[in-house]
Amino acid sequence: MSENTLYAIIFIQNWGESNELTRVLKTSSNVVSLFHIMGRYSYLIDANFDNKKQLEDWINQFKSIELSSGMPAIISLHTQKVIDVHKQKTDFKLSCYQNLKEKFHFFMMIDNPHHDKELIELLKVHSIVHSILHIQGQNSFIVEIISDSYDKYKKLLNEMKALESIHHIETLEVIFVNKYRNQILDEGGNLVYPEKDIREIYTL
Repeated sequence: MSENTLYAIIFIQNWGESNELTRVLKTSSNVVSLFHIMGRYSYLIDANFDNKKQLEDWINQFKSIELSSGMPAIISLHTQKVIDVHKQKTDFKLSCYQNLKEKFHFFMMIDNPHHDKELIELLKVHSIVHSILHIQGQNSFIVEIISDSYDKYKKLLNEMKALESIHHIETLEVIFVNKYRNQILDEGGNLVYPEKDIREIYTL
């Protein structure tokens, strides 16, 4: 991770389907990856910024997007700073996500105020855990799970519940991956990079 770059996981809840919001998110140079998720949020975003001012300007830009009715497109926007990356995928592209139709794909938000080492060691030994980010804010960690069996996830969950340090676990199922490491699907269904000057720095 670059020392000068501000990394963030951003959650957005919007009103229904907003094609304009999705389009702007997909083409934003600060948005590295964009996941459409199920739960209390609509989108999970892996983003990076040069500084806090750039992040503030980005948030204000998206809060100003309106629906045709004149109402704000975004109900809520929640940002959590990435403190450290303990595991991330290598050699993974958007096309890899397109081939996950028969697999379980979701993110786990974990509130673990104490004994981080034990939790990280447990997560790392499970092959279904593909990303582990230590984050600042409402939760301690965000963990990406990709599994061909729900039983494997239940086994991991039972082991995690045995750790007394965990206060809460929230699961966010992924519906669709709109953008991954700056690659998107264009209107013709082709995998493309929307800009020539893109950010190659990512955490998920």
